[in-house]
Amino acid sequence: MTKILLVEDELHKREELTSCLEEFFGAELQLDHVGSVHAAFWAVSVSELDLIILDMALPTFSAEGKVADESGATERGHDQALGGMEVLRALKSRGVRLKIIIITQYPEITVGGKRLKLSEAAGVLSKRYTQDVIGAILYRYRSPSNKSKLTNLLVRMK
Repeated sequence: MTKILLVEDELHKREELTSCLEEFFGAELQLDHVGSVHAAFWAVSVSELDLIILDMALPTFSAEGKVADESGATERGHDQALGGMEVLRALKSRGVRLKIIIITQYPEITVGGKRLKLSEAAGVLSKRYTQDVIGAILYRYRSPSNKSKLTNLLVRMK
C-alpha cells in the first residue's frame, strides 16, 4: 500500500492529479486530500506517509467545516503564495523527512528571498528543509504534460 497526501486546494487540479495517481498505483493507493496549510500540518502529524504532493499556493485554512459568517461566507484564512513552504518548515521542525513532489502554476518560487526556477527547486528545497524533494511540476490547466511529468517522477520514486 502506498500512502499519499495530496495537498491541493483547487478542485480541478485535485481531480486531475487524483486520476493520475489512481491509474498509476491502482488498488495499492491510499490517498488523502487536504486543501490548506493547517490541514496539511494535521495530516502529517497523524499519518505515516510515503509521499506528499504539495501545491505551493495554499490558503491558511480550508473552508470545509468552518462556520459561515452573517453573509454566508466561510473563512479560508489568508491565501499564501508560498503556503507550501510553511508545510516544509513544519516537517523540518518536527524532524519528519518525506518524499515530496512540488506542483505549482508558477515557473519560479521564492526560497529565502531568492527567486528560483522550478527546475532548481527540488535540490534547494531538499537541502534547506531536509526533505527528499523528488521534483517539481509546472502545472498547466488540463494539459497532458501534467500526467506525463507526474508519472515520470513517480517512476523515479519507486
